[in-house]
Amino acid sequence: MKKFIVSVVLTLVLSATGWAVAEEKRVLTLEWAKATALLNNPDLGAAKERTLQALELVNQARAAYLPSISHTTSWQYTEATGEGSPAFDENQYANRLSVTQVLFNGFLTRYATLSARAGVKMSREGEQDARRLLIWNVSQGFLNIQLARENMAIARSDMEYNTALAREAGAKLKAGTGSLSDHMNFEIRVNSARASLIEAKQSYREALFALYALMGETIPGDVDAIEIEGLNPDRGAVPLDPDSRIMAALENRPDLKQDRLALEQADAEVEKAKSGFYPELTLTGAYGSDGSWEEVGDRDELGASLGLKLNFNLFAGGATRSKVSQARSGKREKEKDLEKARIDAISDVRASFTSVVSAGEQLTLQETNVELVTRTRDLVEKEYRAGQVSLVRLNEAQNTLVASRGELAKARVSLALALEQLDYYTGKNIGKWEEYGKSQGIDR
Repeated sequence: MKKFIVSVVLTLVLSATGWAVAEEKRVLTLEWAKATALLNNPDLGAAKERTLQALELVNQARAAYLPSISHTTSWQYTEATGEGSPAFDENQYANRLSVTQVLFNGFLTRYATLSARAGVKMSREGEQDARRLLIWNVSQGFLNIQLARENMAIARSDMEYNTALAREAGAKLKAGTGSLSDHMNFEIRVNSARASLIEAKQSYREALFALYALMGETIPGDVDAIEIEGLNPDRGAVPLDPDSRIMAALENRPDLKQDRLALEQADAEVEKAKSGFYPELTLTGAYGSDGSWEEVGDRDELGASLGLKLNFNLFAGGATRSKVSQARSGKREKEKDLEKARIDAISDVRASFTSVVSAGEQLTLQETNVELVTRTRDLVEKEYRAGQVSLVRLNEAQNTLVASRGELAKARVSLALALEQLDYYTGKNIGKWEEYGKSQGIDR
């Protein structure tokens, strides 16, 4: 009774944390793998830090709107000469508080701030795009594991089938009604299936190691104790309207948003460059004293000053005009980048859409084909037992069945991968994570 209660509690706890329990093995789902990766992957942490750096650039740009206040204290010793004035004091002292406020600088501060704000938005969209790419990578890794699992199941089935035939052939050989060549044939095929199983297990483990690396976690020591959610692609998710997906991609994909923001930033950089054509007007003020060492602390020597400073660069060798031309060229470059990104996005969505449709058709075809090949193999087996066909024909039928099952596994993975790829190209996979995270109470 106690063991039963502990088992139920453990099941509830693991289910609440994204793990399920099936035959005392942990079952990892694709959704939880994505969620864990988004929580732990170091690349996203680096993307967040880039956003924080961009925010500090905004603060630095906005600082020009405020006055700068500085305090200066100095002491200078100049040795007197015999020909100097008798009133010369070798020790000079200064103590001054200065305030400087830029009143006008050709809108440089304004556009520098706008450029920095666009940089912050770009960093945030970059973080979103990093999440989009990470989700896609996790999906690929997870599906590689599922394909390896399918291949393991196929190899086990092949090994079990030939083991049964080898056992039967061995019994016939002992009874004097069978041949040694038949028995050895099935033993060889058992070993061949066992080799395929070993290879599939290695592929499974390598893919599992890669997935855990993306998840930012250390894989448990008992790799074989980890069970992966069964492969069952959603055929009902096959889209019918590529145009709506294209519109969603152009509107929502964070990399395209980045390109649009880069264009805004380039426009601000043009205006920043133009600020060199305008004068700079600065208000200055100071309070303090400077004089001989003996006058330090003498309040009568304290004084205040206030002034306006106008600086107008009349000629800079064409540097300002060149900077404006450079900034305009940079803006045109961003326009071309955005145009190319839009064209590539449309092409990617359309290609991914056709991949989904093709993968769905392939899956249906392979399922039908496996049914036919299975029936054929069973008929050939009966004919072999009846002595109507040769051992070669039975081997051929079994090989065809194993190959067909492998193609069916690939077709299942291909459809699941095509659906994930379509979500990646449309930017929808980010939204799916957010919905799942909310439903599971996961807070980043």
